[in-house]
Amino acid sequence: MATFNINLPFSHHLQNQSLINTKIKNSFRWRVTCAPSRTSTVSKQIENTIPIRHNLRKIKVPDSRSGMLDPIDPLLRSELIRYGEMAQSCYEAFDNDPYSKYCGSCKVPPKTFFQDLGMDSSGYEITSYIYSSNTSNLIPKFFIKSIKSDGPWNPMVNWMGYVAVSNDETTARLGRRDIVIAWRGTVTKLEWMEDLINFLKPVSAQNLASKDPNIKVMAGFLHIYTDKDQRCLYSKFSAREQLLAEVTRLTRKYGQKGEKMSITITGHSLGSALAILSAYDIAESDLNKVDKMQKTPISVMSFSGPRVGNIRFKKRVEELGIKVLRVFNIHDQVPNVPGVLLNEHTSALVQRIADWTTFFYSHIGEELGLDHTRSSFVKEKLDLASMHNLELLLHLLDGYHGKGKEFGLASGRDIALVNKDGDILKHEYLIPPNWLQVENKGLRKNPNGEWKLPEQKGIEDHLQPQQVELHLRKLGLA
Repeated sequence: MATFNINLPFSHHLQNQSLINTKIKNSFRWRVTCAPSRTSTVSKQIENTIPIRHNLRKIKVPDSRSGMLDPIDPLLRSELIRYGEMAQSCYEAFDNDPYSKYCGSCKVPPKTFFQDLGMDSSGYEITSYIYSSNTSNLIPKFFIKSIKSDGPWNPMVNWMGYVAVSNDETTARLGRRDIVIAWRGTVTKLEWMEDLINFLKPVSAQNLASKDPNIKVMAGFLHIYTDKDQRCLYSKFSAREQLLAEVTRLTRKYGQKGEKMSITITGHSLGSALAILSAYDIAESDLNKVDKMQKTPISVMSFSGPRVGNIRFKKRVEELGIKVLRVFNIHDQVPNVPGVLLNEHTSALVQRIADWTTFFYSHIGEELGLDHTRSSFVKEKLDLASMHNLELLLHLLDGYHGKGKEFGLASGRDIALVNKDGDILKHEYLIPPNWLQVENKGLRKNPNGEWKLPEQKGIEDHLQPQQVELHLRKLGLA
């Protein structure tokens, strides 16, 4: 057994648990024990130290090869599920109804986002929404055409996620102000097309900060992150510009108050790729620097994510101190792409030779691979989409206790959630597939007795283009 020090990407959230003498206030390094790995990354000493007030316990984390936590710490499990639910909320809030004139927007206003989605106890408040556009002439019009093309919503603009911040009560419990960025995964035809643009492109080509012109990421992900359409109020600025401006505003706001902060980025599938890309961008742009001596820790909770960039991108993410934990179903094929043939598993010699190509990819961070066949609640045979389902992954997290250990739901998380948007549970549990429905498909009877889709209210509450532009000017991006 090998022992090494590691700064867990989620450790700043463990401060609310009083596991031992609460008088312990000094900083310490997590002592981690795991099985030896064939990879060199696991044997390295990761020297970052996170101050923890109340905890002093050994937490076992995965080695980079096996990807198993054995056993999994209950605090880690609850944190992963919580951030996974934040990523899941991006799917549930997205309006993908082609009959809606707001198709492509968020169905709920930011002020009541968590309440409307039944997440009242989240402990976070939305501060900004994130939108992305596609102005490429390479995408066939079939993929961007909407039923109501003359409606109030631009069919080439889509809501991609949000920025949220922990409220005062949650901040006091965590020991620091947590800024969360949640990205939505692939839903629209437009995004499926972007996912297929799988050649590598230098990040500097889209004006991202980069000290190495050979740092490259997948072109489709980069385009979603940086494209903008100034004809639309919601995409006057790119997703990147919206995000960087909001992170700048929040870090300055709470930094001036002398508060400790953390930046946690989460996403599923495409959202996972955008989470890693935006984490790199924030760190490389020095937006996580409170002052010359202190950096706000950045963590990425990746769920079922594909590979994002090349070896140089991976190394730079690690140099910047970004902590990435990837959770996935080992039967899911999405984490195996792009880079099916040329990836981190090829020999060092092949890596050196192939790194100059536009098709060599590498995963980043520690990994936790879960197996859906271990759950007695899940059907023996699942289709590819079901294996990739985020609710299934959260179910597997709740039941995982370590490699070879019996599957058992630790928190009693409702198994019905697994069938929320899929057909995954065994029929004997009598949970209908795809049961999450909007009552009357969103139609409501107006005072004239007519069934109509109601007007969206409050969607512009968070829009402050002048503030975005102000912060971008300070960053030299406008």
